[in-house]
Amino acid sequence: MLLSKSLYTRAIQCPKSLWLKKYKPEVLTPPDASAQAVFDTGNAVGELACELFPDGVEVEFTREYAQMVETTARLLEEGVQNIIYEATFSYDGILVMVDVLHVEEDGSVSLYEVKSSTSVKEIYLHDVSVQYYVLHGLGMRVKGAYVVHIDSSYVRGEELEVEKLFSVVDVTAEVEQLQEQIPSRLSEWEAYLSDTQNEPDIDIGSHCKKPYECDAKHYCWKVQRNIPDYSIFNIFNLGSKK
Repeated sequence: MLLSKSLYTRAIQCPKSLWLKKYKPEVLTPPDASAQAVFDTGNAVGELACELFPDGVEVEFTREYAQMVETTARLLEEGVQNIIYEATFSYDGILVMVDVLHVEEDGSVSLYEVKSSTSVKEIYLHDVSVQYYVLHGLGMRVKGAYVVHIDSSYVRGEELEVEKLFSVVDVTAEVEQLQEQIPSRLSEWEAYLSDTQNEPDIDIGSHCKKPYECDAKHYCWKVQRNIPDYSIFNIFNLGSKK
């Protein structure tokens, strides 16, 4: 089982979505222009956030992930860079790329996850927690874990002030609390993925739209269950419990 942090958070939302992504990707809805715009915005925000941590070195992206892992290991061994962008690590079947890794003089590290939202959402904690899990599993001393997001109270003047554009939120305590849940989740998902023929038997529900609208929603709702465009689900303010 090889999981990226994006696949990990996908499975947090719905393990069936992870299975489909792995074994039946043709049923997933391709990203539209709106989704691509969100993706592009995220990239732009990520580049700006690097200015909060200047003079770092970036691990160049390549589909040869082992090469990225090797490059990161070399940079850490050389000890000449205290800021690494896209530091890449692999442990226990999980591959993570840390947006910003701050290496202290004593060898401890802090990790920063950059988001283009204006708050810390619960799913972000799972995102950061799996990065923490990998780094800790590799024997690294993780000093802190942070989410960097847009500060909506900032009003821009003539010049963009990056240090005021972003809020840096310490989520170390929350992420540490999530650590004990990760091994059992991985075992559960590995059991699902070990069966390459049969989809997990997971019903539709509020998780199909939260925290993101799943790209398997059309398949699960329309193809498999033939739910019409206008149905009981269109009732205003109809909660999942009701």
